[in-house]
Amino acid sequence: MAELRSTGAELYQSLNLIHAVGLRLPTMYFAFMDDSSRKRKDVPREGLGALHAYGAVIFSQESLQPYREQLARLRQELGVPAGTEFKWSPDGGPLHKKWTDLHTARVRMLEVAIELEVRACVVVCAPELMPGWSETDLKSEMLEYLYERVTYTLGEGKGIMIADQPGGGRPDETRWLADALALDTDGTQYVKPADKHILLPIITTRSDHVDHLQLADLVAAATTALIAGAPAATPYKELIYKLLAKNYRGYVGGTGLKFIPSATYNSRALINLAYWVFGSLGEDGYVLPETASSMGTGLPHLGWIFASNSGLDAPNPN
Repeated sequence: MAELRSTGAELYQSLNLIHAVGLRLPTMYFAFMDDSSRKRKDVPREGLGALHAYGAVIFSQESLQPYREQLARLRQELGVPAGTEFKWSPDGGPLHKKWTDLHTARVRMLEVAIELEVRACVVVCAPELMPGWSETDLKSEMLEYLYERVTYTLGEGKGIMIADQPGGGRPDETRWLADALALDTDGTQYVKPADKHILLPIITTRSDHVDHLQLADLVAAATTALIAGAPAATPYKELIYKLLAKNYRGYVGGTGLKFIPSATYNSRALINLAYWVFGSLGEDGYVLPETASSMGTGLPHLGWIFASNSGLDAPNPN
């Protein structure tokens, strides 16, 4: 017991010394992830079909508490209970069908995240354009892509990923957790276990308990709606674009926004949609990861679908 007390005292003295001389410990990052989906009937853009997405928002440790405080203040201003969950599309609760308050909440959540330098990564998949792939395989691929993009966004930093509890029942959750564990133990083609920056297997918890997961829900859903061509998402386009992580050329494509089918699938690649959604904000090119071209590829690209039109009020681009 005396040895334990001595060790504790030494640690306390060390922490005091760090504080006294102004040393900074490395910043830890926390990536909160959630999913979103839209049925075919809710996707106005021709030629896409149903959509599914995984999204993550990446907070530094210093930004965690300020974000919670801002959302607590927002709930007070809106006059809703302290535990109210903010979601893109609440199916109940104090904000259900209260469109003005819901819009205010969405904008404030995104603005606060931008002020706190939160970054986001979203993987959007069009399963109908991936014939021969099962839903299970596609979800595994999406999770792998998101894991890689969070890792790239961390740079030299270290982090932990926390996900909203998967829906679909216990078997689906068990399968999802097995995929998440495999990422930790085996890594991916581009993120090897020895080099991983995400320190633990992905942890799951309920989003109604964690404000940061509610932002992940908003970002994943709003981005999916933008890709779908849903008018309801248009007011949030610029805010979403500011949050999405960007590569060294300043583009979100392939970094903060990843599509399935990707460039690997040649003409079925959805990369031109980055231009149709965010082109007015500067997204007019794509840096192909397989070539690492410093110049990149201009968008829209004639070799991929949606080259000549956006798929909105236009003939099917396929």
